[in-house]
Amino acid sequence: MDRMEKEKVIEAALFMSPKALTIDELKHVALVESRLETKALIEELMHFYNNRKSALEIVSLPIGYQMRVKNKYEDFVSHLATDSLFSKGVMKTLAMIAYKQPIEQSTVVRYRNNKAYDHLRILFENGFLKKEPKGRTYILTTTTKFIEYFGKDFGKKK
Repeated sequence: MDRMEKEKVIEAALFMSPKALTIDELKHVALVESRLETKALIEELMHFYNNRKSALEIVSLPIGYQMRVKNKYEDFVSHLATDSLFSKGVMKTLAMIAYKQPIEQSTVVRYRNNKAYDHLRILFENGFLKKEPKGRTYILTTTTKFIEYFGKDFGKKK
């Protein structure tokens, strides 16, 4: 497979994947020889999308690379995406944690009521939250899976 085909395979992988992909995952799928070459191909794609003034972008996240709609266009098309993984209540609990993190579990429950315990269980089971003990409660923060799935701007003021 020539260089152009490898780049197209990486582009297709980023387009198809709902999550960020690591350099090693992209290297494997595109049959690239080295991590360095894979990174160069990704950077070429990032440059391509930035220069063509596309509504799409390829971003580098702490956990890998992801193709997504630019924030500027998200409000116009987000209703076309498939239904959310979580209920509205779970999403509100997650948004509160993402915005206020690190936050004590007791504070989340105080503001979100006792149903927050069910919401937290779902979010822990799905790998979106982590907790550290602090006295009789826990300190809650989001995980890299959260960033991968929702992006780093989830829950932030605009």
